[in-house]
Amino acid sequence: MKLSLNFGSGKPVPIYSDSSFPEDLNDFIGSFILAKEKIFILADENTYRHCLPVLLSETAVLNTAVVFVIKPGEKNKNPETAGMIWNFLAENDATRHSLLINIGGGVVTDLGGFAASTFKRGIPFIHVPTTLLAMADAAIGGKTGINLGDIKNQVGTFQNPEAVFIHPGFLRTLNNYEVLGGLAEIIKIALISDANLWDNLCSSTLPGIMSKDFSHPAWEELISSSIALKCSIVEKDFRENGIREILNFGHTIGHAFESLSLQDGRKALSHGHAVALGMICEGYLSSLKTGLAEPERETIISMILSGYEYYPVKDEDQTFLSDCILHDKKRTGQDLRFSLLERPGKAIHGITCNLSEILESVNFYRNLER
Repeated sequence: MKLSLNFGSGKPVPIYSDSSFPEDLNDFIGSFILAKEKIFILADENTYRHCLPVLLSETAVLNTAVVFVIKPGEKNKNPETAGMIWNFLAENDATRHSLLINIGGGVVTDLGGFAASTFKRGIPFIHVPTTLLAMADAAIGGKTGINLGDIKNQVGTFQNPEAVFIHPGFLRTLNNYEVLGGLAEIIKIALISDANLWDNLCSSTLPGIMSKDFSHPAWEELISSSIALKCSIVEKDFRENGIREILNFGHTIGHAFESLSLQDGRKALSHGHAVALGMICEGYLSSLKTGLAEPERETIISMILSGYEYYPVKDEDQTFLSDCILHDKKRTGQDLRFSLLERPGKAIHGITCNLSEILESVNFYRNLER
């Protein structure tokens, strides 16, 4: 599969996803080699060990690339790590025409894209996503970002990569929990924009999907469908001034859960797991505010809890969650704008909810504990 999509006012962004991965990447990198521009690679410790050797073996022109390795995990998507990447680029004489290749999951693509888009006011970069979450969502759409303290994605840019290269073989390096993290974003895109895809997911069940080998056509179909749906939304609203907000379904409360889980002594949630639980809360808000029918909401809850472990939220956590939610980028005064479901396959953006309603949805989730 190759898509060529127009994001914002820039040139089309090619997205490659099939068995031609090494040839496409070799051809693309070759243009930088011919121009005698330096090439840099950003990886985390996991992708350096499991994925970079595959990339280098299939893309011989990268043997002279300079590699920088960061620690894995959401806690490292911060200004300090961004500064380390800037210093690495500067110390190795990167110019405005050098290329940065981000090979990794959502943390690496978010962080690497941010560092590249701000170094010398912007250098070219490409994404080679290695997780299902990054392939289906994080590497697509031109958003970059880093966290400030406990608050997700408080600093970032809208900047397109030069290209995205998806190699499904990298999925074999993931454990089931990491795959489930990516499936959460596919569930989200189905719920907000494609009732048929949602019906297909429901007919399979999450355990049924997880039982399929990554060579099964169902996986390629899920990834390609998610990419195409996200791109159709982003093309209409690159800078998130309108309809692109529907991509945030599950994320406002999900980000708060994720931040809570990163506190000392807590079991950390993956981004996808947190978003899945956020969709339960925002499904409740959808019943409250946009008319989502209760049976449809219960189907969503059943689907999510069939694959994602319930995460306990205590009474004393409410203050922390409230603080995270009130720091969300979509806040207006003391209210927040949500994208909520009218029905599966149809989302509405710009729905205002107050903190009392939001905490009511969190308590609805808490009462689901079995």
